[in-house]
Amino acid sequence: MSDLDPGPGGDEDLAEDAPRDVHETLLPSLTLSVLGRGETPLPGALGLGVAPAVPLLTPAVGSDAAATGEPLGVDAALESTGATQAPPAAESERRGARQGDMVGGRYVVEGQLGRGGMGRVLRVRHQVLGKAFALKLIKAPIATNPRIREMFYREARLASACTHDHICSIVDFGQDPQFGLFMVMELRDGQTLHSKLRQGGRMAPKVACDIMWQVCDAVRYIHGRAIIHGDVKSENVFLVRGAAQRRVVKLLDFGLSRPDLGRGVGEVDGTPEYLAPERIQGGPANVASDVYALGILLFELLTGRLPFTGKLESVFQQQLEAEMPVASKMIDEPLDERADEIIARATAKNPADRHADVAAFMYELRTLMNMLGMETARRRSATAEGARERRDVDHRARAACEVFLSAPLPMASCDPSGKVRVANPAFLEFLGCAGDVGGIELKDSGLLEIYPQLLHDLESVAVKRKAIKRVLYLAEGGGSTVEVAVVLTASPSTSQVTAGEIHLALHPLRHIRG
Repeated sequence: MSDLDPGPGGDEDLAEDAPRDVHETLLPSLTLSVLGRGETPLPGALGLGVAPAVPLLTPAVGSDAAATGEPLGVDAALESTGATQAPPAAESERRGARQGDMVGGRYVVEGQLGRGGMGRVLRVRHQVLGKAFALKLIKAPIATNPRIREMFYREARLASACTHDHICSIVDFGQDPQFGLFMVMELRDGQTLHSKLRQGGRMAPKVACDIMWQVCDAVRYIHGRAIIHGDVKSENVFLVRGAAQRRVVKLLDFGLSRPDLGRGVGEVDGTPEYLAPERIQGGPANVASDVYALGILLFELLTGRLPFTGKLESVFQQQLEAEMPVASKMIDEPLDERADEIIARATAKNPADRHADVAAFMYELRTLMNMLGMETARRRSATAEGARERRDVDHRARAACEVFLSAPLPMASCDPSGKVRVANPAFLEFLGCAGDVGGIELKDSGLLEIYPQLLHDLESVAVKRKAIKRVLYLAEGGGSTVEVAVVLTASPSTSQVTAGEIHLALHPLRHIRG
């Protein structure tokens, strides 16, 4: 548990009426670092397209970056959500919500949980349900800005549409005529990863890997739904305790997200310390820029500090030109070199040199975790609902296993080096193997004799994430030849076990008589 710093700005009404609760909430951070349209060059030699700062918003920790909300004329966001826009209160009637006030006609304010540059997080209780929630209330002067309103409703729509163990869900949102825009979610005790690092310093490698695995799982989930987060950072990772006191991660703040896999060139949105070089230069946000932020986050977890800090111009300059520090050289205890390799690849200056997607990042992370003796299977809470969900998942898994095992076509999954994880009996029979799949290396099998390009193709699929199809001709004896199609495909980004691996299938097409 930790107390939130009040931060500059904001209404003081509630602070005078009631003490703050000494814990953080699951609600997203209320600070945004850079929100620019790329139309006003940054002062200095860089000439980067970032709009000038507006004092209403609080700069991110460790930088001089400030947010600016430039009108975009997108107030139609209200209509797209189906929410009705209540008439705003007169300027003389506006004030901050106080203890006992009712927001949205149903949430009674009980206290304050936190404060930021864009507004406050309040503890509220639903008037009818009697249940406590956390409510994010945006400052009235900011909430009237069309760009801020667009961000707010986009975050609410995206977060409420995502159902995942490691993503905080929005339960309600709207606009109060007196207090402005609000967003509601469950109230749980915990603290942000940023706060945890600031209090206790760097994480042990096993703890860092456990947190990263959960964050990656959440990012992979939203990428699978064509959503880019855009602001992955320690302030947007919330730590709570789940069943058996297990550490559970919740990914926060979809305020910079977009429901597509790219955005307009010229915008610079995000937190400078985590911002990929191509984003600084005005390129679109995409999978590669989220992977870059994941690499920065892993570095921060292992070392307790960010690789590039300082004033905004300096941070951008370092992101563009400076070599990424080596994490193992920043700490006073041994660190597996695989951790350095993961960070170096994820934070490569050229997006093409990074992991192809989050699944590829997780594949390397899993290797590191295995070396540390960790398990990566997802564990669910032992609630009745969780038990039902486990049964459903188990039945689906059993059904998939039965279909896979009984399929007459040879099928398998292997890593880029050709080490087989799982194969059906038809595949084992094709290779002439008996028993289970344990220990099979395709490079040691007879498959390479008839398919010399196999290992090269496996590496190519793993890197480029594009399927490869080949046709083989196998002598069957008696002058007969079988034409066989071989299909290599990258494991889907939503895969829980075979992430980063290649799925292999063989299909006989026809017999050719000699």
